[in-house]
Amino acid sequence: MPTADKGRFWNDKILGWEDSRYGVPDISNGLVERIAGGVSSSLRFRLTAAVRLLAPHVRGRRVVEVGCGSGYLAAPLIEAGAIAYQGFDIAPNAIDRARRLLGGLGGDARPVRFDVAAVTDLHDQGDAMLVSLGLFDWLTDDEISHLFAIGRSGPYLHALSERRLSAQQLVHRLYVHVAYGRRTGLRPRYQSVAEIDALLAATGRPPAGVFRHPRLRFGIFVSDLPLPPL
Repeated sequence: MPTADKGRFWNDKILGWEDSRYGVPDISNGLVERIAGGVSSSLRFRLTAAVRLLAPHVRGRRVVEVGCGSGYLAAPLIEAGAIAYQGFDIAPNAIDRARRLLGGLGGDARPVRFDVAAVTDLHDQGDAMLVSLGLFDWLTDDEISHLFAIGRSGPYLHALSERRLSAQQLVHRLYVHVAYGRRTGLRPRYQSVAEIDALLAATGRPPAGVFRHPRLRFGIFVSDLPLPPL
């Protein structure tokens, strides 16, 4: 089966996906998507957990979120003291909505920007804190390595789906197959911490710290920041 273009796929999908997952349901979504949105408490918890984990560390820092979607992290991180926020996403529809809703956030003193870009378009981000939520599930090893390389001078926190044997992950795999996998050929990845550590090592970085929580189900955070219990 030919694989759909990933950028077009997400541009078509992202707004409905966000609305269903983050609690603003769209009744025009199909039944499978509405059911998936109703059980996506782990993704809502992931968003709030990311804010709580990052908030103690962003004061005085620039934050770069890759795969930012409509910019759900921008406002809470600026409020927590980030001096600037830059969001990148492959989907123009998400960037358009982020600019419309959040373009004036922070003003000149703490600028907030949103731009369309693929991971491989990005260059060295200096000492900015690099953040992503779920992006690694859709990247190749080379793309993940590129992210680690361009962020090597600053801290990072990334959320991803950990490969494990669990009923929840089996249900997710089935949902993916039924909802879009069999039609598009696109499926998210499930990765081990060992695989992430190998990519970090290739860019000269130490193994990641790992944060797990039952409410994340099979999701985890990897970071070089201290990650206290929530």
